[in-house]
Amino acid sequence: MIVQANTATLKQSQNFDSVSFGIKREGLAHIFNVLRNQLYSDKVGAVIREYSANAIDAQVESGNQNRPIEVTLPNPLNMHFKVRDYGLGLSETQVRDIYANYGESTKRGTNEQIGQLGLGSKSGFAYGDNFLIRSFQNGTVTSYNAFIDPSQIGQIAKLHSESTNEQDGIEIEVPVNGEDIELFRKKAQSIYKHFKIKPNVKGNKDFKINSEEIYLQGSDFKFVSLDNDSLVDYGAAALMGNIAYPIDADKVNWGDEAALSSVFKRNVVVDFNIGDLEVSASREALQYTPHTQKSIIAKARKIKDECLAGVHNKLTNGTSMYEAKCVYNDLFDYYTDSSLSFLSGIIQKKDLKFKGKDLTSGVWSVFRSNAENYASVKRYQIERSRRYNGTDKVKSSGMLEYQQIDANKNCAYVIKDMKSTIINRIAPLCEWDKNHLGRKFKKVYLIEPGPEYDKFVSEHQFDAPTIKLSELPKVSLKDLGYAKNVGYKAAGTVSNNKHSATVFKVKYDVGYTSTKSDYFESAEVDFEVGGIWFEIDRFQPAENLGEYDSTLKYLRSITLACKLLGLDRDQVVAVKSKDAKKFAKSDKWITVKAWVSSALKKHVTEQKLDQLVADAHEYELANQEDWGDCFKRIPDFSSALRDQNGEMAVFGQHIKSMKPGEKLNETNKKLNKIARWAGCSIQSAKPTHNLRDELSQAKKKYPMYFCLEDKMGYRFNSEVRQMIQDYVNMVDDMVAV
Repeated sequence: MIVQANTATLKQSQNFDSVSFGIKREGLAHIFNVLRNQLYSDKVGAVIREYSANAIDAQVESGNQNRPIEVTLPNPLNMHFKVRDYGLGLSETQVRDIYANYGESTKRGTNEQIGQLGLGSKSGFAYGDNFLIRSFQNGTVTSYNAFIDPSQIGQIAKLHSESTNEQDGIEIEVPVNGEDIELFRKKAQSIYKHFKIKPNVKGNKDFKINSEEIYLQGSDFKFVSLDNDSLVDYGAAALMGNIAYPIDADKVNWGDEAALSSVFKRNVVVDFNIGDLEVSASREALQYTPHTQKSIIAKARKIKDECLAGVHNKLTNGTSMYEAKCVYNDLFDYYTDSSLSFLSGIIQKKDLKFKGKDLTSGVWSVFRSNAENYASVKRYQIERSRRYNGTDKVKSSGMLEYQQIDANKNCAYVIKDMKSTIINRIAPLCEWDKNHLGRKFKKVYLIEPGPEYDKFVSEHQFDAPTIKLSELPKVSLKDLGYAKNVGYKAAGTVSNNKHSATVFKVKYDVGYTSTKSDYFESAEVDFEVGGIWFEIDRFQPAENLGEYDSTLKYLRSITLACKLLGLDRDQVVAVKSKDAKKFAKSDKWITVKAWVSSALKKHVTEQKLDQLVADAHEYELANQEDWGDCFKRIPDFSSALRDQNGEMAVFGQHIKSMKPGEKLNETNKKLNKIARWAGCSIQSAKPTHNLRDELSQAKKKYPMYFCLEDKMGYRFNSEVRQMIQDYVNMVDDMVAV
């Protein structure tokens, strides 16, 4: 219930004829169609959310607010979505007066219930053309069918009544299309995860509400890691009456408290009382009225104050340097996923003290002139390693150049007290949810103590929770899913004739293998007929000999070129170095790169891409000369400048006309990639405009614009845009005078 003063400023000062707004009967079908089909962008989510919210409201009204509502999800054997509440039920008169009339609601006079708009009870029509209403009241169940009749206005028809032993309440049943069964499950998981009292859900065995990983929690907020089933993929959500609404901090006028906006640019779920926020008619978004903005700003202040108090409490009453350094990293580490980083612009580093000493870092440094006297450190984490067939596996990052140990709750600290079986013991800490320490870690530090390790621990107060390597159980790499490493075959064990052959067909679809000969198959060619070739030495392209994974990369380049240019890659053969001179001297044989280069230039000409390629290349070079997004943003505001013949406006027009479209940009990248590999140039035309020169001139004429990079990025909003326009207009006006 949002109570606001009447802000109307127009008063009727004299008697004159007037007429009230209304809807004629012939316009009802159109208006109701708008309410049914255009109100909700997420039809399935609307059905689940609105009927579940109504069910909760009904139980609040009857005093059953602590009882879960009942939900039945659709499945292949029963393609219906049902919501059952244990409220007071509805009489026939109430069904006709409430369900049959848009805008009717009994909830506008209270903040104890979610609904108030009189639209949610009809949300079934957003999904289909009918739904069933069953009202259980005083030992009788009465069924009604709500349906869209030929007039397109809609009707509710009473089907039948019969006696029942079930408790009072309402059940809504919506028929579901078979292809939407899985969508109903996912939407239900997303919506119900925010309900204070989770519904009793049946009908789908795969339904599960996953618990959120909470980084930080306060009296009415929690910073979380949002999964793929979340209503809000990234950012802040306002939870009001069990319903989550995305918060767009850029739509709030923060005034002098702009730093507070960072609170709502994190994954945070914040509780609001019903009535604190105004929502759209679809209940899919907030309305950023002064009332809503005031509530959001007040909540941001409260979150900031609680978090600051929590930080100082942890440092003042903390028991370990490890905990203190974790707090420091949560605040100031740019790469951290912690929720506390929003405070970095509010709290001062000089104010951070642990037991009276300045807290200046979130790491322990083991670097000295002779670092190994303290300890040598290796860090293990998930990396993409070709050793394991290109999969993501745990790998050592080796000796750190600046030997330091991060303090982080997502790190494990292992003391190396044995010489062997390292990866078998460490990998489960990063890969298994239920490992021997109870949870996954993002990084594992393996610390090998040196002769002065005890001195390091004492001087630097290194008190992170450690475990000995020998205390970690050894796990088979096979159990971890690590593929067996395939090495080179020993000399003399090859059973085919590849080593005696000199010409080979290429096998492009082998994938990664450390046995390079697997990419080739012995072949015979007619030397006098000619063809396309490239040289190999020990089954590697001779020109890239010694490069890591050179054969696979070379073959992929051939494949990309042939696919884009419409060439037949199977025409290409590989020739061993001992016969390469013979093929090179023949005028009937052409190298694969010369073949591709010729076809590439022909393709650009035939497709009339010369000018587009030149313009795209010039656009990219000009864009690279600008460190920020200034260059890219110029067309956005220049079209609204007063003087469209001014230097900035013309520059914006040129940028826009030369910027490659998404499809061309992708094609241009591929063309340039092929050209670089083939060692040729595909640019024959001159660019339409010299954007680099124009950029240089713009920087001289409008220097303040290019000094505003700190206000770009996600902070580029309508206010900044208008400020830039005003500045450019002012410069143009001064030049004109």
